[in-house]
Amino acid sequence: MLLAAMLFAMGWLIGWCCTMLILVTSSVAIMVCTVTIFALSHGLDLLHVLLVLGYLAAHQSGYLLGAYCSNYQEGS
Repeated sequence: MLLAAMLFAMGWLIGWCCTMLILVTSSVAIMVCTVTIFALSHGLDLLHVLLVLGYLAAHQSGYLLGAYCSNYQEGS
């Protein structure tokens, strides 16, 4: 849960100041790292695949909130 909160915060910062290309790159890095760690330590099963999807969802929802907030501030 703490990792998902940190990924959300990182996504929010990326959405606030960077482009979507950085989001795609960081999402791929998160996916590759977590799948590698889970595959080498525990083996991949449905629970670990769902954890990876949850981490990606937290990261990308943080990006969406950050992008929305930065555009909302520019519009005012």
